[in-house]
Amino acid sequence: MIQVLAGEKGSGKTKRLITMANELVSDLKGHVVYVSTNMESIFDLNSSIRLIDVSQFPISSVDSFVGFIYGILSEDYDIECIVIDNLSNILKEDNASLPRFFELTKNIGENYGIKFIVGIRGSVETLPKLEAEYIAV
Repeated sequence: MIQVLAGEKGSGKTKRLITMANELVSDLKGHVVYVSTNMESIFDLNSSIRLIDVSQFPISSVDSFVGFIYGILSEDYDIECIVIDNLSNILKEDNASLPRFFELTKNIGENYGIKFIVGIRGSVETLPKLEAEYIAV
């Protein structure tokens, strides 16, 4: 399952993602991973959530980021949810590649039982072809 939180810069997406991640820790038996482009959220996240700063890794495309996600999963088989903050920044503002990213992560979610919660900069109306099932309110 994929949930998408879309909004303009400064609309509170990161705070909401952190709150959602912290709430998931008590609801899930497995692990929660929080992927961000910095370490700013380290003190806001529950200590059992693994925070990964992707700016430390050479991610240059959807394929390299999906490969990175597979690497995370291969390291820990108990992951139940991956929260991705600021996907637009990770993909270098390439919103045209979002449908491919969601197709690939939907397959990961179905095959491995992983829930994805993703924050994207932009309004729902301006983002390309996001399926209604992905949009969180």
